[in-house]
Formats: sequence, C-alpha cells, structure tokens
Amino acid sequence: MKQKIGTLIEEDVMRHAKRRAAEEGRSISDIIQDALMQYLGKEAAAPKQRRIAYHLFCERPMRIPPEQLLHVLEEDMWDL
Repeated sequence: MKQKIGTLIEEDVMRHAKRRAAEEGRSISDIIQDALMQYLGKEAAAPKQRRIAYHLFCERPMRIPPEQLLHVLEEDMWDL
C-alpha cells in the first residue's frame, strides 16, 4: 500500500527528476521511490562512508586529491 508524504526538495533536483520521468515515461513518484529504494538497498554506502564522501566532495574547498578527482571523472558509470 502506498502512503502519501510531504517533503521539500531543491528546485534543481526536482527539475532533473521531472525531466528524467518525462524521458522514461514514468511518474515523479516512481523516480523518487526508485531513488529511495536504491539508497536503502544493500549496495548503499554505510553511514560512515557517506559522511566521508560528503566531506570529500561537498565541503569547500573540496578536499579530494587531484589524482582521485581525475579517477572519478574518468570512471565510466555504465560499468558499475
């Protein structure tokens, strides 16, 4: 059974979600549910790993070594 929720999402994130839903012929609800299921899934990073990633990528200035950044940029996401 589905449950209706209310939440706040950044405008740009919502814009991307709407675009993806339109491209795939799906509802925003399906896109959000899939994202949440992936986040909660077995392959999701542990809280400690998420905190480390947040500090590396989201703090200013970015604290990622140039070699690691280059590796991330060159990684083919389709291979994951």
